[in-house]
Formats: sequence, structure tokens, C-alpha cells
Amino acid sequence: MTAGDDAVRRRLLEAPLEPVGQFADASNATLLVRLRDRDPRRMDEIAADLGRQPAVEDLDPADLAVYKPRRGETPLWDFPDGTLHAREVAAYEISAALGWDLVPVTVRREDAPFGPGSLQRFVPHDPEQHYFWLLEHGETEVIAQLVAMVVFDLVIDNADRKGGHVLLEHPVGDTPPDDAAPRIRLVDHGVSLSVEPKLRTVGWHFAGEPVPTDLRQDVARLAEQVDDTLGPRLTGLLSAPEIAVLADRLRRLPELEVFPEPQGERPFPWPLL
Repeated sequence: MTAGDDAVRRRLLEAPLEPVGQFADASNATLLVRLRDRDPRRMDEIAADLGRQPAVEDLDPADLAVYKPRRGETPLWDFPDGTLHAREVAAYEISAALGWDLVPVTVRREDAPFGPGSLQRFVPHDPEQHYFWLLEHGETEVIAQLVAMVVFDLVIDNADRKGGHVLLEHPVGDTPPDDAAPRIRLVDHGVSLSVEPKLRTVGWHFAGEPVPTDLRQDVARLAEQVDDTLGPRLTGLLSAPEIAVLADRLRRLPELEVFPEPQGERPFPWPLL
């Protein structure tokens, strides 16, 4: 975790929250909220200052977060009730431990507006620049990040990697640094990290290609840290059997020399975006 990520994490855990709106197309309750520690005005006060109802573009992206309350989770037959928000947090912890900077900072917040849930840093992005767009238009560095995404999904056994869950983060401000590299961010990991294999992903385009050695080495390094470092961070987020299955995947994946072909009865998510 970088110093910047640590500061974001503290804000997500401590800042006063106010709901801004709801993502209408989400299968579980997903809310956009505003952190009011830097600007204490409420939304009605911002509206009064603007002379109209504020749009998302009127708000500082650094003050926004995505909140998924436990009480808004749709029950699933193949995942324990009330655990999806915790899996969002666990996916971030694994991404951070790998050092790949793929999942935005995500925490479990107990005193949120609608009860306990996950709270994730908002990523400014263009929804049209999803996984399939990036495959066609992405620079070499972006494609390399998509390859890391595939390995990450193998690690967490992601059961729902849709194309729209891959975001290209847009720099904030009128004059971004010249050396600001394009970064993808991965979101929506509530249906992952099960004890049963469930991999469903759009990332089969890389099937048969070599798995980069550096990514395999990172996974092998993390496999050695499960008991001492990663496991304790996942305790309370995942069950003991789920952590054990994750540890087994981490031990096996460094031996994977090429990306696998689509497997199982339902290897692709639906819808794809």
C-alpha cells in the first residue's frame, strides 16, 4: 500500500458520508456517496450555491466513493448471504498485496448511511472505454495491465468479470502530468473467492499465450506470505475454507506457463458488459 493509498483508506474509514445517487443498472444496491471531510457542505447547500441541482461533474472526484451496503445484497444460491461486500474488500487486499495497483482502495465501513458495507474510491472514467474498447485501442502498457487482470481473476477465481468492470482511469484536472501513465482499474468483485471453482470472465482472449514470468513470480511471492501477512488481513472478510482455497490457488498458479482455454459450462459472464 502506497502512502497515497493509505491516506485514501483513512478518508474512506473516517470521513462523514452523504449519499449522492444510486447506480440504476447494478444488481445489488450500489450508491455513489460523497466524503464531506474536505468540503463540509451538504448536497442541498451545494445546490443552493450553484442555483440548480448539482451533477456528478460538479463534484470533486476525489471526494466520491462507491458504497455497497450489506443490506442491499441480492441473495445468491452459490454464495453465503451478506458476504458480497466483504469479498469486494478482500479483492482489494489481494490486489494491494500483489503490488499490481489494479483494484481501487476499498474498505469495510461499519457506520455508513445504510449500515455496514464496502466503500471504494471512485474512479473517474469514460464508460465507453471498457475491456473490449481497450483491447482494440489500448497502448502496450494498457494491454500489459489487461494481462495482469487475467492473472488476478485466476487468483480470486472471479465469477463475473464483465467488460464494464474494467475502467480506464482518467486523470483529474486540466493539466495532468506529462508522465501520467494510463491505468486500468478493476471493480465489482462481490462474486469471487468461493470455495468452488466459478471462473467466468471476458478475458479469454489471452488463452494459449504465455503467462508473463514477472506476474508468476509475484504470485509465488504472495503464496509465501499467506500465513504471515495476507491471511490475517483476510480474516473476517473470508471464511477459513475460502482462505485455504485461495492459498492453494496461489501455490499452483506460478506453475501455469500459458493462459488456460475457456472451461466449464458457463465460462463467459452475461451480459458481457
